[in-house]
Amino acid sequence: MGKARGRWFLGAMLGATGLGGCTTHLPITSVHSVAYYAAQIPPPVIPPVVPVVSPAPPPAPVAHRLRLVISTTAHRLEVYKGNTVLATYPVAIGFHGAAPKRTRGDDITPVGRYHIGWISRNTRYGPFMGLTYPNRENAEWGLREGIITKAQYRAIVDAIDAGRTPPQNTPLGGAIGIHGMGPLFNDDPRSTVFPGRWTAGCVALSNWDAQQVAAMVRVGTPVEIVGNIPGYRRASVAGSKIPVTPKVVSMDVGAPGWSAGRCIDRRGGAAQCRQSSPWLNW
Repeated sequence: MGKARGRWFLGAMLGATGLGGCTTHLPITSVHSVAYYAAQIPPPVIPPVVPVVSPAPPPAPVAHRLRLVISTTAHRLEVYKGNTVLATYPVAIGFHGAAPKRTRGDDITPVGRYHIGWISRNTRYGPFMGLTYPNRENAEWGLREGIITKAQYRAIVDAIDAGRTPPQNTPLGGAIGIHGMGPLFNDDPRSTVFPGRWTAGCVALSNWDAQQVAAMVRVGTPVEIVGNIPGYRRASVAGSKIPVTPKVVSMDVGAPGWSAGRCIDRRGGAAQCRQSSPWLNW
């Protein structure tokens, strides 16, 4: 009985293999290495090399194309892009008005063409945008009038030719810039600058407006100061001053190499800046 069952099982298995039909007709395949099959892959088609063309440089930031025009007669600062006025802000100017010529301590806002030479953002007067005063014309006048020496003139001109801020410690003065009203005034957008002529030669904006202008300009932005208020006290060049009782608060305009300075209040809280350095009297 057991032998018969074994023969039946063997026959069934042989019959089953025959039912496949196709397995007995498959060719005998050879097994090759991976390198053999890799060699059968056709090489990729490599397109010809195309010269790399550098993309056009991105457009210059808006600040590169901006310029500031400050009218000392209209007491107005205008931000220009080309010939379009982007914004207008009221300003205050020097206690003794504006003129194309000034010396240290005369409280005159200098008329002329300058650039933003440095920006200090952490002064007590908010951002201080220092101007590249004195310019070449200022230096030529100072040399001609005997106010500065030839060495001082050469130092100013050499700095201008090299694109640097000129020396700020000559008898022509320095630290002329654009700044806010300071901590005695609020930063509200609706606030306005204390009007008139009360600075030591700088151009003052409200705290809010100073922040707006500082956000638009950069080092190198052109600044043109125009106008000439008649009747400024030219005698102040010789050193005469209006007696005042100063109210001193701390300030640092951030010019390279300068120490912290003082601010003198001449008119009911309108503070103007005066450096503590013995040679810098604006």
